[in-house]
Amino acid sequence: MRALLLCMAFAGAHAAAQSMPPATFQAQSARGLPALLARAVPRDPQVVAAQAALATTEARYRQARSRLFPNAGLQATRGRSNDLDGTQDVERRTHQVEASVRWNVYNGGADRAEIDAAEREMAGAAFDVERARAESAEKLAEAYFDMQRLERSLQQSQERLRDVTQLVRQVTRQAELGKSSEVDRELAQSSQLDAELVQDGLLTDHQAARIKLEALAFEPVAQFADFAFAPLSAQALENADTQQAQLRAARERAAAAQLRVRGVAATLAPKIDLNVSHLLNNKTTPPPSTIQQRGWSVGVSWEFPLGGGSLAQRDETISRAQAADADVARAEQGTRADLASMLPRIANAQRTLALLDEQEKKMAFVVRGGTIQYEAGRRNLQQIIQTRDTYFTIQQRRIDQLHRLTLAQMRQYALAGQLLRVFGLAQEAK
Repeated sequence: MRALLLCMAFAGAHAAAQSMPPATFQAQSARGLPALLARAVPRDPQVVAAQAALATTEARYRQARSRLFPNAGLQATRGRSNDLDGTQDVERRTHQVEASVRWNVYNGGADRAEIDAAEREMAGAAFDVERARAESAEKLAEAYFDMQRLERSLQQSQERLRDVTQLVRQVTRQAELGKSSEVDRELAQSSQLDAELVQDGLLTDHQAARIKLEALAFEPVAQFADFAFAPLSAQALENADTQQAQLRAARERAAAAQLRVRGVAATLAPKIDLNVSHLLNNKTTPPPSTIQQRGWSVGVSWEFPLGGGSLAQRDETISRAQAADADVARAEQGTRADLASMLPRIANAQRTLALLDEQEKKMAFVVRGGTIQYEAGRRNLQQIIQTRDTYFTIQQRRIDQLHRLTLAQMRQYALAGQLLRVFGLAQEAK
């Protein structure tokens, strides 16, 4: 009875998935994982946050670039004053409008350095967006592949439960006819309970994995298409340092930090400002004896913080540049180590999978032959159950090994900076 309920539950879940509205799943099932990623990745909060950070750096770049241009101003003055005009006390009412332009023409190259640094930070933020998209795609693809693994395992478990249930009925009939002992019937029922427990655990894992996948995909996922990773070329592995978004972002930030390091002379250089003013309107009564209609001036300011603030700021930029360079070295070291470790893992997984394929074929032959021998009375029930359990274990190992191989290949693509390209999500550089 328990086996029947489990079978009905699995069949009901499968039928419920198939009965969803076709408008939700038809396009998705036809296009598979890349189409699902194309819809889900732009909605990932990690990607949205990275794009917002990019917009922030773009705004900072525009702010820095605006320093190269003059500042225009308009000043309106209205007031009353008691002035001494010669020997007479005059109550004067002032009402005037003046336009002015102020332009910092030299500050030791600080503006140019900040503009260049902001431009490199903007490029680094763009690579951060690419990194966030790759991480989002890898996270969703991992959940997708996990669902595929569980569906394959469920299919094998369902077949095992069906075969064991059929064996229990056969042994029960033989026991009723006196051809099998009560021990054989208990042994068959124990094997059935084990198959039910495995099936129940897989159903639970399948449901949890589906919930996780749909949360990451922002939509229900009905069907799954196989996705295979082709072996990466040696050239792609060699170019990983120049393609990996995390490394490229770290290098851009290090370059920006280095651009902010200025020499001592530039740090202590004077500032030169050009000021131009023009009086637009004047209704001062009584009018003063002289009024400046227009004028210009050049001001030079040279400040020396007696507390050493300017030099301390320079020391800060040097330390930040050193820290950024260390971050680049750390990221490069980690990427190279992880990428190198993927090669033996993938090779071992491929060899193991090939051996499991061969072992599964041989064990399938043993199961078929053992069933015939059991029906002919040349094998006992315990041998049949052990043979089938071994066959099921090999099937599960093969499914798990295929899953590990797929994840290792996907990680290799991610470390080489090729994951978005293989999923069809690569964006052309602007």
